[in-house]
Amino acid sequence: MPLTIPTVWPLSPAVRSTDPLPSHRAADTASRSRQRVADAVLWLLDRYGPLTGEQLNAKYRYRWRGMGWPQAAYESPRKRAAELVGTYLEVVNPDDIKKRGTPTIYGIRED
Repeated sequence: MPLTIPTVWPLSPAVRSTDPLPSHRAADTASRSRQRVADAVLWLLDRYGPLTGEQLNAKYRYRWRGMGWPQAAYESPRKRAAELVGTYLEVVNPDDIKKRGTPTIYGIRED
């Protein structure tokens, strides 16, 4: 019986080519749920308008089950929002975040 290796994405995030197959599978799964959380962040901002990272986390946590979103770490929505700045999102209060302790407010880009 020939040995076959299951197919995994060749460039999985956060995994090295020398890592074992279970690591590649886990990275593939994480990548898909990460994108779904990012999509949920865009939905939340479209629905509610500009929000802080803490508000995104709280709203995601409140709605994830009913919306069919993946269960995620509490801070995941805020982190996904930060990753989307420049492409889909903008920081609404860029001057205020220079003040220590002022939370970043994320909003959908107008352009």
